[in-house]
Amino acid sequence: MSNKQDLEQVFRLYLDHTKREEDGEIIVLILNYLSLLFEDEEDPKDSSEVILLEDFTEYEVDDFLNFYLEDNFDNFEELQTKSKIMLKNFLKFLKEKKYFNKEEAEEWTEILK
Repeated sequence: MSNKQDLEQVFRLYLDHTKREEDGEIIVLILNYLSLLFEDEEDPKDSSEVILLEDFTEYEVDDFLNFYLEDNFDNFEELQTKSKIMLKNFLKFLKEKKYFNKEEAEEWTEILK
């Protein structure tokens, strides 16, 4: 499978597959972070651009875990722990469904240590 899929849709598939509804909170944080990251600077209200799975690389994972959470939330350590658990489960799902190749999975695994 390709990682040119709508990230939000892949998250929905993940939640349907795993039944881990508690991960929904972290997914919302990730999508908010990515929407800020990919926001159209000329027209911030125009959020019509779809964020793809391929846009959520190990760099965004690292930035989300190590900068975004700390800069924006008082309870960032708790959120960081929950996020790492969720992202490890999400990575397992991505590998199982063959959304990621071996190299991409290894890059994410390194970040999530």
